[in-house]
Parts: sequence; C-alpha cells; structure tokens
Amino acid sequence: MSGAPWQDHAAAQLTTRALQGLCAVLGVVLVVLVALLALRTLGGTGQPALGADVVGVSAPGTGPGAPTPTATVPAGSGAALVGERAAADERALATLRELRRQGLAEHPPQGQWVAQLAAKSVGTTDPVQTAANGSSTFYATDILEQTRRIASRTAGGDVFVLASTDFAPGTVDARGNPYWTTFATGPFADADDVRTWCDSVFASTPADERTNVCFPERLLPPS
Repeated sequence: MSGAPWQDHAAAQLTTRALQGLCAVLGVVLVVLVALLALRTLGGTGQPALGADVVGVSAPGTGPGAPTPTATVPAGSGAALVGERAAADERALATLRELRRQGLAEHPPQGQWVAQLAAKSVGTTDPVQTAANGSSTFYATDILEQTRRIASRTAGGDVFVLASTDFAPGTVDARGNPYWTTFATGPFADADDVRTWCDSVFASTPADERTNVCFPERLLPPS
C-alpha cells in the first residue's frame, strides 16, 4: 500500500496532460472551421472572394446614369429593302421586254416616221424630268411607269416600245445598255408631220421643252 499515492499522482498528471492536448487539438480544429466559414461567407456560393482591386461593372444600359434604351432597326432590314427594289426592277424589265416584243411584231422598223416620246436606259439621269422614285435617275420601274403614263395621256396615236438597238444599231449608253424607247405612230409622211402632231398634242408644254418630250424619229430596218 506504500506505493499507491505516487501512482495516483502520476495518473492525475497523465490525465491533465491528455486533457490539455485534447483542448489544443480542439482549439486548432475550431480555428480552421471558423476560417473556412469566413471564406465561404465572403466568397458567395463557393467562389473566391473579390480582391480589393476588383471593381464591379454594370451591364450596358442598366447602370446609374445610363441612357434609356431606344428601339433599333433589325439587322438586315436595309438589305431587305434593296432586295425588294431589285425584285421590282426585274419584274419591270420583264414587262419592258414583253412590250418590246409586241412593238417589234406590230411596228417593225421599215423606214417609217414616228414620234419619239421618251428614251431611257436603266440608270439614266435626266435633270429636266422627275422619275417615279422622286429623283431624276430612272430605273426599270420608273421607265415602265413613264411609258404607261405616256400611253394613258397621249391623245391619238398608237404608243409602243422598242429598244434603241432595234432601229439604230449600236445606240447604247455608256454601260452598253440599250435605251427603252417609247413611240407613237400616226399618219406621218415625214418629219414635219410629226412636229405638227407634237405641237398639237403637247401644246401646253413650253416650246423649248417640247423637243425633249416629242420629236420625229425614223425607224430604219437593221442593215
């Protein structure tokens, strides 16, 4: 029994040291847990926290002072308009070709005198006339519209269409395109008869402008 007190003292010391070690370990674990919790809170949903030198950027048009968004033209709308104009011109050209076919069938060039009322190639600019498009440049749709307007307003005479190369070979514009030419037939024996007819039909047009809308032309057969 003489050794019991020493053993009890030693056991007590071991227990104390074990408790101290356990506390130390628990303290380290607690510090690590606190640190991980802090990182998660600062960084959001698992993402690293922003550094002090990182600046947030507002989405375009949504930040303070941003201008009010305005409606924009859908991409490609300009191309669509150009395509529509090109399609309309193609249809007009097809009609002009058909009118020319009829003109050649009904009024083949044989040396006869006719009144020339208009002559335009695609892209012609006539500063003294206004095309249907509002400018002085005539495209296929404008040429066709002018021809129809002439046919509806010209009193007497048979209005028809030929290409300039049908009665005057080699007569083309700078781009090599023929002129779509509008004529009126009548009992014309010579150029003077045509002038008399022009003066009568276009009496309201000033004399110095009349020769731009009506003058004699002789349709010569191809050589």
